[in-house]
Amino acid sequence: MSGIPAADLDLSVVIPCLNEETTIGVCVAKAKSAIAKLGVAGEVIVVDNGSTDHSASVAAAAGASVVSEPRRGYGQAYLTGFAHARGKYLVIGDADDTYDFSDLSGFVAPLRGGYDMVMGTRLKGRIEPGAMPWHHRWIGVPVLSAILNILFSAGVSDAHCGQRSITADAARGLGLSTTGMEFASEMIIKAARRGLRIAEIPITLHKGGRPGRPHLRSFRDGWRHLKMMFMLSPTHLFLIPGAGLFAAARMSGLRHARIRISPLPA
Repeated sequence: MSGIPAADLDLSVVIPCLNEETTIGVCVAKAKSAIAKLGVAGEVIVVDNGSTDHSASVAAAAGASVVSEPRRGYGQAYLTGFAHARGKYLVIGDADDTYDFSDLSGFVAPLRGGYDMVMGTRLKGRIEPGAMPWHHRWIGVPVLSAILNILFSAGVSDAHCGQRSITADAARGLGLSTTGMEFASEMIIKAARRGLRIAEIPITLHKGGRPGRPHLRSFRDGWRHLKMMFMLSPTHLFLIPGAGLFAAARMSGLRHARIRISPLPA
C-alpha cells in the first residue's frame, strides 16, 4: 500500500482483474494520471482475482497496490477491494480498457457536491462499434434496467454499467454481499432503497484490448441479476402474485356458490 496516511486520501480507484495482463497496465497508468490531474491524494487498487498470467506483476509495475483474492467472482473482488480502499471516494471499473480511467472528474465532482453515488451510462453516451454485443445493447441492458427501475425506482438508464463511483461511507452502509456479476445490481438496489442520491453521467464504452472470451456469461449472469432483483423485492415476488391468486380463488368460489342445484326428478 502507498505511504500516504489514510486520513489524507481522497480517492481510491478499485479495479478487479482476472487474466488482464495486456490491458491492466494501461488502466492503472490512466487512473494514476487522472488522480494527478485532479490534484488529490489517491491510490489505485488492483484486486487480482486468481489470475494465471502476469496481471499482478504488470499492475504492480504500473504503480498499483495489488491485493490478492483467490475466491473468484466479480462481486467478491470488489468486496475485497472496498475492504482495502482508504479513500473518501471510490471509483470502480473493469480492467479490460473498455472504460476510460484517464478523466475521473465526472465521477468525483458530484460526490463532492453531495451525491452518494455516480453511475456511468453507456446508453446515453457512446458505444464504439464492437464494444457491446447487440443483444446486450438492445435487449439485456435496457430490459433489466427497466425492471430494476420498476421494482426499486432507482432512476438509472444503464444499471449494468461497470464504471461508477460511490462515497466510502455509503459503500460501507449498504451491506453489500453478493459475489457474482449481480453485485452491480445489488449496489444500485440497496442505494435506491436507502434513499441515496444517485447521479448519472454519459460515458464512452470502448472496444477494449482483452483477447479471448469475455468474463460475462449473458444468460447465466442475466438470470442471476433478475433472480436477485425479485428476491430483494418481496412485495413483487410474493405479495402481488399471492394477492392475485387469492382474488382468483375468491372469484372462482363465488361463481360456484351461485350455481343452483336442481332436485332430481321423482
